[in-house]
Amino acid sequence: MALNHIGRVQEKLKNYAQAEQALEESLSIDPAQPGVIQHWVHIRQKSCEWPVYKPLHGVSLADMQRYTSPLAMLALTEEPAVQLLNSQSFVNRTYGLAQEHLCQGRTYQHQRLRVGYVSGDFREHAVGFLLPGLLQGHGPEYELFAYDFSPEEQTPLRMQLKNGFHHFKSIHDLTDRSAAELILADEIDVLIDLHGLSSGARPGIFALRPAPRQGAYLGFMGPTGMPWIDFVVADRQVLPDELTLYFTEKPLYVDSSFLPLVSYVNDDILVERHQVGLPEKAFVMASFGNTYKITPDMFETWLRLLHKLPESVLWLIDDNEASTRNLKAFALARGVAPERIVFSPRTGHTVFCARLKLADVFLDTYPYNCGSTSNDVLNAGVPLVTLYGKTLVSRMGLSLLKSLNLDQNAAPNYAEYENKVVAIARHLPEASAKSCEINLNNFKINYF
Repeated sequence: MALNHIGRVQEKLKNYAQAEQALEESLSIDPAQPGVIQHWVHIRQKSCEWPVYKPLHGVSLADMQRYTSPLAMLALTEEPAVQLLNSQSFVNRTYGLAQEHLCQGRTYQHQRLRVGYVSGDFREHAVGFLLPGLLQGHGPEYELFAYDFSPEEQTPLRMQLKNGFHHFKSIHDLTDRSAAELILADEIDVLIDLHGLSSGARPGIFALRPAPRQGAYLGFMGPTGMPWIDFVVADRQVLPDELTLYFTEKPLYVDSSFLPLVSYVNDDILVERHQVGLPEKAFVMASFGNTYKITPDMFETWLRLLHKLPESVLWLIDDNEASTRNLKAFALARGVAPERIVFSPRTGHTVFCARLKLADVFLDTYPYNCGSTSNDVLNAGVPLVTLYGKTLVSRMGLSLLKSLNLDQNAAPNYAEYENKVVAIARHLPEASAKSCEINLNNFKINYF
C-alpha cells in the first residue's frame, strides 16, 4: 500500500521514473494488482518508455494488455475490436454497477427538448475548450442543463460555459444517486456523458438511468462498453457504417465534423521564433499532443522526415523529464542531432494558440489523433497532416479536414503521411491552410 501511494504521488508530480520504480516494487510483492498494472502501463506511455509492455516478473503480457486502461489502449492499438473488449473488461472489473431505471415509464411533453450535460470539465480542459461551439450549435428548440462537478476556476472560459446553459447546477457534493434524482426531477429528455471512461467519470449517475435516452460525447474517443449508454455522437467520417460493429452504442450522426470548431486565436498576442528557441529560417514541424500519444512508429516517421528535410526541426512539448530524456536518446541513437528537436514547456491556452502560428506544419499523432489541439491548429492557419485508420480515435483528423475540404492532408499509411509533409515543405505557400476560410458556425446537433 505504501509503495502504491508513493507511485501515485510521484505520478501526479510527473516524476514518472520514480513512480514506475515504486509500482514495480509493489508488483514484485504482489503481481495480482490490476489497478497497479493499469497505472504502470500508462506511466510508461507518458514517459515514452518503449516498448510499453516490458517483461515483468510475475506479470504476463496477457495481464498487461487485459489491465491496460481504456484511455491508454486508444493510443496502443489500431484494432477496434481490441478497444471494445478492453472497455467492456474495464467496465465489468471497475464499476460492477447494477442498473436501475429511475425514469422507467416516464414520458415528457416539454415545449422544448431538455438536454442535460454531465461533466467535471466545464473549465480550461480539452473538452471544455470545444464546448462553446457545441452549445452554440443548439437551436431554440432545446433547453440546456449542466450538471457540473468541475474544479472551480476564475477564467473567462468557465464564465462563458456557465452562461451557455439555461440551467447550471452543481453536483460536486452530491452522491451519484442524489445527482440522478436531481436529473430525474428536472425531467431531462436526453442526458449526455462528457467523460465516458476518462479520468473523473461518474458512471454511477448514468447506471441509474435518470433519463429516457443517454449518450456519450467528446470525453472518451472510443467505445465505452457501458450498457447504460444508448448512443454516441459521431459523424460518418469518424464512425463509418463498417466500424459501428465495434461500438455498443448506436451512432447519432451530426452533419459535418462531430468536433465543433472554436477559435481562441488572439491576434494581439505575438510570439517570435527566437523566444521559444526555434531557428528563424527552419521548416518547423510541430506536434503538441500528450506524450502518451507518441508511439515508436510515429516518432520513427518524424525522425525520417528530419533526415529528408535537412532544414527542418521538430517542435515538441517538454511535458516531463522522463519523456523528454527518452525522446532525445531515441533520436540520437538514430543519427538525429539534439538541436534538430526543440522542446517547449507547457503554457496557458491563449499563448499556446499564439505559438502555434510559428509552425509550418502540424504532425498529428496515430493511432490516437489530436482532437481539441487540432481545432487550435486549424484556427491558427497551420496545415494539419493526419494519419487515419480503423478506429474512431484515429479518424478525428480526417473528420475535421474533410469538413473543411482539406482532406488531401489525410493519409491512410505512414508512407503517404511522410510524402504529404514533404510536399508541404517544398510548396509551403500553396499548401498553407491560411487561405481557407474556417466556418465557426458549422456545427449543428439534433437529438432525435
